[in-house]
Amino acid sequence: MVEDIGKIISNGIGTYTKNLNLSIPFILNLFVTGLMFVIMVAFGFFLILGSSLGSLSKNTRPEDFFATIIPFITQHILEIGFMVLIIILITLFVGTFFMAGAIGMAKQATETGKTSISALMEAGKDNVVNLFLAEILLGLLSLAGLVFLVPGAMQVDFSRIFSPENFSPQNTGALFLLLGGFIVWMVYLLILSIILSPVRFALVVDKLGPIESIAAGYGFFKKNWVDVILLFLIVIAIVMVLWFIDMFMGFIPIINIIWPFVSLFINLFVLQPLVTVWWVRLYMTRTGKNIYINDLLAHPNDLGKP
Repeated sequence: MVEDIGKIISNGIGTYTKNLNLSIPFILNLFVTGLMFVIMVAFGFFLILGSSLGSLSKNTRPEDFFATIIPFITQHILEIGFMVLIIILITLFVGTFFMAGAIGMAKQATETGKTSISALMEAGKDNVVNLFLAEILLGLLSLAGLVFLVPGAMQVDFSRIFSPENFSPQNTGALFLLLGGFIVWMVYLLILSIILSPVRFALVVDKLGPIESIAAGYGFFKKNWVDVILLFLIVIAIVMVLWFIDMFMGFIPIINIIWPFVSLFINLFVLQPLVTVWWVRLYMTRTGKNIYINDLLAHPNDLGKP
């Protein structure tokens, strides 16, 4: 007998409360990727537009600066696009290092009851390349859903999108077709997110390659689809509750100033590490891994025995 979702939730909370350092990968990820992003954006734009901006600032009034900078940007659109792609890939690579490290720490805490920063470094180093490639593959699978927009996009006359002729019966039908395609794409993304939600955890826990991890994640979902959907819905419900709390706090004077920091604290220190532990525990219990329960190392098949 394996742990049910209720046990996974409660035991996962116990694992998290005894290992508050599980939040460290998420904190480091925010600061490191954020700092790198700002530096690369600033350096990249000044490298591409530096000389143009220098001459522009001498000959342009401050109030006209943003209106006249557009032509300079369009002249370098290819360079800017390439720079944006490089920045996205670098920040994604760094983020996957910390994500792999977080899963590695959660795995160690689930196996032994305790974890350390060394598990972050080891799991990050061993899995960052494979997880990075898996994230790219998952992104491509998500973009494949753009095909649902093609029928509507081919019929909409975008040159007259804001003109009165845009509301002709033919163009209105094309717009509704495009909107329908967008809705189908969103449904596709939701289904894909649920089916492939175990991929990252399978990759790190079992040290798989990118394609192997996608196959393993899909196979795990097929065998445990009820538990995967339940945990997915539980996480979504928690996120929605926190989102409504954020909205409510935003209307309260003074509190609306400090609440964003409180919300960020909850997200980094509690929600993200706790959710990671839950997913890791679900995967480990359903794949026959040893787990730590009440000061004992147990095999999932023995959990229901006296």
